[in-house]
Amino acid sequence: MPGIVSSIAYVRLGAPDLDVQEKFLQEFGLLTVQRDADRLYMRGLGPRPFIHVTERGESGVIAVGYDVHPDVPIESLQQRFGAQVEAIAEPGGGKRLCLRDPNGMRVELVQGRDVAPALARRNPLRGAESVSKDHGPARIEQLAHTAYMTTRLQETLDWYQGNFGFLPTDELFIEKKGNTLGRFVRVDMGDEPVFHHVLFIMRGEKDGLHHASFEVERVDEIFTGGDHLHGLRYDHVRGIGRHALGSQIFDYWMSPFEVMHEHWSSNEKMNVHSRFNEIQIGPGMSHDSGERPPERFVKQASTIVQK
Repeated sequence: MPGIVSSIAYVRLGAPDLDVQEKFLQEFGLLTVQRDADRLYMRGLGPRPFIHVTERGESGVIAVGYDVHPDVPIESLQQRFGAQVEAIAEPGGGKRLCLRDPNGMRVELVQGRDVAPALARRNPLRGAESVSKDHGPARIEQLAHTAYMTTRLQETLDWYQGNFGFLPTDELFIEKKGNTLGRFVRVDMGDEPVFHHVLFIMRGEKDGLHHASFEVERVDEIFTGGDHLHGLRYDHVRGIGRHALGSQIFDYWMSPFEVMHEHWSSNEKMNVHSRFNEIQIGPGMSHDSGERPPERFVKQASTIVQK
């Protein structure tokens, strides 16, 4: 049967100032769902109750949530992982089981969350009184993937593929096979098409979150959203460009608390039959269209916050 994880659910970050964080995320394109003194919940246009959480405190990444496949009762995983299922007291409810990966990253497996009403999509037909959109935040559909840097590359790959059934999509190596820089892995949904990757795990000098990636409603949102953020003088890292693998258009922005967020759109899907490739790349992770990645991008890794 397919793997136990069907998709990515949300990313959970830490930040010392929720006012500053909320303003950035709204300008980036996320929508506020709920906020109290200690937590901020944001959503996209899709039906998930939230896709981004910020908890007041130390800046960094606290956890990443994944949806457990509906055919796998979450209670059946308790013995396998040596952890207990708990009720989720957050928007959408549901159940959760928490683990730690080899780098100390908290992984939250969730199931049974309420489906939120999907928000209206942009009508491509220009009406009698309307004009083409040329400004404003990007319209974000959903969280698409995350990327990690790790000092334990093979151990981390084995952990995610072995525990969740993630499939390898593409592996990057330098000079010769075996000198692996990183691997893209995707969820296993059998014949059903899925994104090129749900997680990219790369070798580095420290452990941390490289970025969280958010799919936009349509590709031009990357351009209008980028213009909007440039106009507000937010911290731009890289883009607009194209990742050759997965045929992905990207633009990377740093939050005020040093966590990188990506606007993203992809034109390629995979299923269980898709070919695994090993690709030789040049120095500095260069295997893309556009400019060579800046050193800041290559070395990015936001701190893992233990909570």
